[in-house]
Amino acid sequence: MAQIPNLDNAPVNLTSIREQSQKELINILKNVRGKKCLVIDPKLGDSLSLTIQTSILKEQGVELRHLSAEPIQSDCNKVIFLVRSQLNLMRFICSNVHDDISKGLQREYHVYFVPRRTVACEKVLEDEKLHHMITIGEYPLYMVAMDEDVLSFELDLSYKECQVDGDASSLWHIAKAIHKLEFSFGVIPHVRAKGKASVRIADILNRMEAEEPINSSDMAVPEINTVILLDREVDMVTPLCSQLTYEGLIDEFLHINNGSVEIDASVLGLQQEGKKTKVPLNSSDKLFKEIRDLNFEVVVQILRQKATSMKQDYTDMTTTTQSVSELKDFVKKLNSLPEMTRHINLAQHLSTFTSKPSFLGQLDMEHTIIESQSYDICFEYIEELIHKQEPLTTVLRLLVLFSITNAGLPKKHFDYFRRELLHSYGFEHIATLNNLEKAGLFKKQESKSNWLTIKRTLQLVVEDTDTAK
Repeated sequence: MAQIPNLDNAPVNLTSIREQSQKELINILKNVRGKKCLVIDPKLGDSLSLTIQTSILKEQGVELRHLSAEPIQSDCNKVIFLVRSQLNLMRFICSNVHDDISKGLQREYHVYFVPRRTVACEKVLEDEKLHHMITIGEYPLYMVAMDEDVLSFELDLSYKECQVDGDASSLWHIAKAIHKLEFSFGVIPHVRAKGKASVRIADILNRMEAEEPINSSDMAVPEINTVILLDREVDMVTPLCSQLTYEGLIDEFLHINNGSVEIDASVLGLQQEGKKTKVPLNSSDKLFKEIRDLNFEVVVQILRQKATSMKQDYTDMTTTTQSVSELKDFVKKLNSLPEMTRHINLAQHLSTFTSKPSFLGQLDMEHTIIESQSYDICFEYIEELIHKQEPLTTVLRLLVLFSITNAGLPKKHFDYFRRELLHSYGFEHIATLNNLEKAGLFKKQESKSNWLTIKRTLQLVVEDTDTAK
């Protein structure tokens, strides 16, 4: 599991939120006496790694396994499934239980849904005639502290669910998570919402506060004064553009997952051929906290300066007589050497991506699209990417950005791109294109674009490109 971030410097007591989540999980485990096998939904495992340490789970007599279609390999006769409320995971559970029955194994089964049970999931267990064999409960993990200033609801599919599937359950989930925060930090007096989904969340939160009031007398002044809810639709341009900060580029090329990145050990200079290693990326790493939000070019300069400074300090130590306090300062700097070495290696690895002509060309095209400088040049560039069969994600990202900034594409061009994409990448992607259209991200042009006016009026694009600022 990844390193649990330190929350001591959080603006509110996020440690209490984490401790409550730990306590709730430990209580679940204690209720099943004796040795047991905890079978975790793999996606959920990443979230738990930021909530509780593996050693604490093992203290409760737990064997850890990941849920899959494969049979459970364990001698335990008590099995606890910890899963999100998703139908495909129910089928895995049913497959595991049926396999045990076929082998004559008699086990005690428990299924705990995170954060809450759903009728659809329980129906799967009933249809498989397993409902009577399974004890069902809930583990209310509505949010995870990713860092000292970030809470995540872990709803990575919520945009698709709301915009494409018409499933608004994630809005209830968000309201419930905020309401849980209020029990710890007081009723939030000011709730501001922008966008249809955000307004619905605010309404749900109001109803929850009325149905389950919080005793405000316990807390004179709420610790959180204002919550601002923004629909993703308010700004679809930003997430479609390439990130250029240090942390952003790590995510672009190496993919940050739950506050850590998994890379080949060789990237960090470790002599472990072919092995993967996890690098925690949170504020517990003081150097990362300092450089994470800076432009990558600036980060390279800072790392170079720090390395040069340390080299000079070492030279001074070996050539001149130092006082005790100077020795102490030098040793303190040496303690930060592993962090610096790690980030120098990471930065060097990122440079192999950022120096590629394909990446630089993509940045130029993003700039051209955002500035609306030449429709024809943008059209031809995306067309060429499709014909070269560049990664589909790269192509769709530019195409959606092109569509949004033009309020859609003329029918002739929309149909052309759709046809070319299916011919180049396969007709199995027809559902992807349909979903993008349904979400309004890739669509036919029905009105004139007002992107230039919005961009200019709200000053969305910073003309000063001095990376040191």
